[in-house]
Amino acid sequence: MRLEIDIAPALGERRGSFVLLHGAWCWNWYFKPFFRPYFAANGFDVIAFSLRGHGGSEGRELLNGFSIDDYVEDLRGVVATVERPVVVGHSMGGFVLQTYLTQASLRGAVLLASAPPRPMPGGLIKSLIAQPLNVFRAARQGAEFNRNMLRQKMFSRGPEDKSMDAYLENVQPESSRVAASMLTRNIAHPETIGTPIQVIGAGRDRLVPPEAVALTARAYRTQPVMFDAMSHMLMLEPHWRDVADAILRFEASLPA
Repeated sequence: MRLEIDIAPALGERRGSFVLLHGAWCWNWYFKPFFRPYFAANGFDVIAFSLRGHGGSEGRELLNGFSIDDYVEDLRGVVATVERPVVVGHSMGGFVLQTYLTQASLRGAVLLASAPPRPMPGGLIKSLIAQPLNVFRAARQGAEFNRNMLRQKMFSRGPEDKSMDAYLENVQPESSRVAASMLTRNIAHPETIGTPIQVIGAGRDRLVPPEAVALTARAYRTQPVMFDAMSHMLMLEPHWRDVADAILRFEASLPA
């Protein structure tokens, strides 16, 4: 299946490569404003791709039938074309990345506001309890269904904060099959994963709250890097550069 793949070559002396994997209701556009050009300016080839059924990738009409394992296959295919990348997985993309790591290794992996390795009563589950149909309807209809819900869960640092509303224009539907599986699926034996992992979270994240970030960090025997004043879409926040710099420091700590 043809995927939309955006490549920004390293500027100046090449230091390495990043693969950027988006989350649910999103596509690779969400890395384009800041992360993609910043990493390239710092000497990295940057590959940002859209999963099947997302953005300009094929399969939009089949979206609701796609599974986490289908997304893992997309990641596997892209990684196979890149020399020893560090992969950054955001939100659902972080769960896809964790699943991939149970099958293969990478030079390094960054779990950015990632879904945790096992379900917990927070974020998405709280949304389902409070609004039983909203998340699944949003999965099918994206921003057209309930912009207020999406604003609060994905972009807001406060109940009335509309400062990031422009980014809602690029929200798209998500696979209802994937949305459902995120409530029940576990990462099998995360303690056996040998890839170095950085866990990053946002203190005001309403979808993946700090307790979920802490659970993920414990599973991978590391300490989370927290940005207390930020929300779920860390790559678009006004202080996105602080997050990008934390990722660059992690990459620099890895064996060559």
